[in-house]
Amino acid sequence: ARSGTPAASPARNEHRTEKKEDTWKCDECSATNLTSAKRCSCCGEPRFAAFSASTAQIQRQEVLTTADYNQNVSSMRPSRVDGYQSLYPRIHESTKSKPLTLVNSSSTANKPYSLRPNTKQTMPQTHIENIEEHDEDHISEQEATVYIADLLPSIQDDSQLHRLIESRLEKVFQIKLISIQCYSKLGAGLMRVRNTQIKNRLVEDIKVMLLDLPEGTHCISFSEILEVVSYIVIDTTKEKNDVNLPTAQEIRKRWIELYRGDEPLSCDQISVQFPNIYRIVSTSFDDLLAAMSTPDFLISKLLAHVYIGADCSYFEDLPKSTTKEELETAISNSIRMKTVSSLSLHIELNKQTNNACIIATDEARLWTTKSFVYINDRPISKKASLTCRLLVHPVLGIHNDDEIINHTIFDGKASIIERSNENLVLEITDKKIYDNCLSVGVLSPKGKPRLKMEIYMAFTNPENREIDTETWYHVEMVRYKQDIMQFTADIDHPIFHYRWNAAIWLQEFQNAQSKNRSTKANAKAQSSLS
Repeated sequence: ARSGTPAASPARNEHRTEKKEDTWKCDECSATNLTSAKRCSCCGEPRFAAFSASTAQIQRQEVLTTADYNQNVSSMRPSRVDGYQSLYPRIHESTKSKPLTLVNSSSTANKPYSLRPNTKQTMPQTHIENIEEHDEDHISEQEATVYIADLLPSIQDDSQLHRLIESRLEKVFQIKLISIQCYSKLGAGLMRVRNTQIKNRLVEDIKVMLLDLPEGTHCISFSEILEVVSYIVIDTTKEKNDVNLPTAQEIRKRWIELYRGDEPLSCDQISVQFPNIYRIVSTSFDDLLAAMSTPDFLISKLLAHVYIGADCSYFEDLPKSTTKEELETAISNSIRMKTVSSLSLHIELNKQTNNACIIATDEARLWTTKSFVYINDRPISKKASLTCRLLVHPVLGIHNDDEIINHTIFDGKASIIERSNENLVLEITDKKIYDNCLSVGVLSPKGKPRLKMEIYMAFTNPENREIDTETWYHVEMVRYKQDIMQFTADIDHPIFHYRWNAAIWLQEFQNAQSKNRSTKANAKAQSSLS
């Protein structure tokens, strides 16, 4: 027996090998091999057979036809068991194990779930011991799946991606693939390798690989599990009244109903500033391919669209006059495209905060390589996340700033950005804490008056703003009935604090009169025709 491993049983030695001082004889073809060889140099038979394999199993494996073998090897997708993908199909067959389970170690609770067979629950202890200690060579020969992430946005040809990755792996790392499939629209792919040793080398040692391109280098990554991020956008542009948006849990449930795949790893609203946009993480190509064929759906009578394998970025503190059309033009110029389909690029502009959310996928994925745009000859940097700024007010003389930021609700994640009169602006570095503060809405310092917590806007002080098309006429006014009495009960309503601009009011009044005259003329013309 080899040093450091238990001695093999006599029956096993008789069946498989005849051992000499520095050579061993293959029982299948009688060829003599060096002791260091793990397989026969003539017939390829392993030196030791898997302890768990019975004679009947070995015989069944030996009579597999060449056609059956080729069919198994050429299959791009790993076998599925009760909705899960098995990365170890042959082990599953020989051990009769239960379906795979999503295992998340308690010691690494924040890490992604891993698709691994739950071997310790499904195999007897003696079987596990044998596999781990005696038959490492046997396990290493099981084909395995490795997932590819961060595919090049500049290459839309899947075949070109295949050749580029395959060639680079063979040239740099001497790794030959059984098969590879790339999905440029998703920015992800998968490949089959000969054994788990190669898979472990890719996902644990190599991890990332640089690809040389005419425009520079690009880094792709390898992983044991699939995680593709998509974004679901609810269309609220045609809704005049406040909309009751679905919860993240309702979105997750609808996703499973529509695409009939595995449950998403996570689903969340991206921000309180953009509550109609949801981030969803998929672990199944089946779901993603189904979503690609049916990206539009209804939920709670609202139209939703899925941007698959998309990137999300933001602009903060944009000029007040910035429009969606200006942003679209600036981004199109940045990625050198005359026009970009709304199915590839979505722009959501929050006029209250002057922030914008950009969702880019498919042909617009080149946006992921850019860091800024020019708007009116001024560079505007894009950001991966929004700054979480919280307005706390009214802060009185009795309140202490240090006492406020050290309140337990902030858990040490708050710092002061500025103090203006009774307004205190804080930056919260933890998004979950920030969302919780907005949800609670009230801060209660011990023994002192309570304070309101609200999302901070660049123009939170209404005295600094005018009643114009953005603050009132085209945005807020259309949400209310034509009755001034509904405002008299709320003296703190912003409309009573905005500065009056007579010229803007007169222009809007004239526009409304012109529109009314046009409507009446059309109605009269239709009446005369009938």
